[in-house]
Amino acid sequence: MKNIILFIASVVLLSSCKAYQLSTISSSSTALDSTGVFKVENDSLALSYNFKGENEPINIEVFNKLNEPLYVNWAKSALIAKDKAYSYASDIISIEGTTSSISTRYGRGGSTVSDGSISATAKLSPYESFIPPHSKITRTIYVLKNVGMAELPQSDFRNTSLNYDDGSGQVPAKRAIFDAGNTPLNFKSYLTLYTVKENNAKTFSMEQEFYVSGMIKTNANPEELYEFKHNRGDVIVNSRATGYAKTMAVVGLVGAVGALTTAEATLKDKNKPK
Repeated sequence: MKNIILFIASVVLLSSCKAYQLSTISSSSTALDSTGVFKVENDSLALSYNFKGENEPINIEVFNKLNEPLYVNWAKSALIAKDKAYSYASDIISIEGTTSSISTRYGRGGSTVSDGSISATAKLSPYESFIPPHSKITRTIYVLKNVGMAELPQSDFRNTSLNYDDGSGQVPAKRAIFDAGNTPLNFKSYLTLYTVKENNAKTFSMEQEFYVSGMIKTNANPEELYEFKHNRGDVIVNSRATGYAKTMAVVGLVGAVGALTTAEATLKDKNKPK
């Protein structure tokens, strides 16, 4: 029985083997900060993008710099790739926000600062977001995974090595570098926003361009690698089970079932009255 347990444990370990694809995102229209977050700002708002997380998210943060409410029309906002628009509107909205305000009194008085936070999941108004003055919202959208990248020949990749974060050594990998002209994927993010004055809506838009500028393929978990330990916002992480892992999982499952059947028969024989 002990051998069977060890066998099954080995199968589970092998079946967890994954291949990782790490795609670096660049932009010709948006500045990049030291953490890999893309930022653009004007007199009305501060806008940021990052791609952290599972399932290829687009995390959009909008900070309202105005002294009046700002609205985002998600139904008229979209990711544009390969001449196709992928709407940002959805049935469920996950919103996180913070707000701060300062009021000043003259004379002997001082100033007061209040801070608050908002966290909610809503099914109402999926097509629009309301942003109070001097506050921000964050919206996570999962449309990028529906786009797909162009197939790349193996000749585009060069052998390289990555460092384990714990200093234990290096792991082999394959790297490809692209520019805006030969990238396997470029896309735009188009946002429609508006303010309201005297019952009249003033609409404006923001458009940012992005493209894949680099790609790394490796069997090492990026969380264990020095180059990717900071979980940068300009890296999209994809993973899949390797063919070897899938094969071993099937073979192991068949072997485990057979071993368990044999063990069960042996136990039955031992338990028979004599």
